[in-house]
Amino acid sequence: MTRRGIDTREKILDATINCIVRAGFTATTVEHVMAEAGLSRGSVLHQFPNRVALMAAAAELAMRRVMDSARVMAEAIEDPFERLSDYARISWETHSLPEGLALTDILLAARWDRELLDGLQPITSRVEQEIHDEFIKLASEAGFTDAEALVPHGWLLIASVRGLIIEHSVNQSRPMILAAIERMKERHRRFCANLAARDAP
Repeated sequence: MTRRGIDTREKILDATINCIVRAGFTATTVEHVMAEAGLSRGSVLHQFPNRVALMAAAAELAMRRVMDSARVMAEAIEDPFERLSDYARISWETHSLPEGLALTDILLAARWDRELLDGLQPITSRVEQEIHDEFIKLASEAGFTDAEALVPHGWLLIASVRGLIIEHSVNQSRPMILAAIERMKERHRRFCANLAARDAP
């Protein structure tokens, strides 16, 4: 693919993410994306032959950006244990980005859209392995002898974040949801502290 083609593809995917965040997955059509990107139908369909291909590619880009943002935020924390302990906050903040919001909407839609689900599965399989490896890396760097023990907790954390993102989007000033977000962060810190205590000599 040429540089121009790569730039056009990214412009289309950025427009798709913007449309989903603003109007939701169901209301986002190829025509809406064309208007948002300022491109012709031919330009969009040259890159993505149908809406499912477009949405699957948008989901992959969103996943990558959320993961990249989380990695940058984590690497800014010098102490490895603090880096891991703060990962609930990092997950919340990165999933609250436009890419995280769009991703959550696409994943929800895949529950009843079989074609979309089939399109997402190869992508999610690759990304899930990368997330698994990232959890292992974080736990190993923090000095845990049983790094695998963090993996199911890490997935519970991601699922909690995605659920709270949905609740938070309904009304961002709901006290019970704001309290639940803080409780999630506290529980993750406690989990990490318990693992550290178990590994202590």
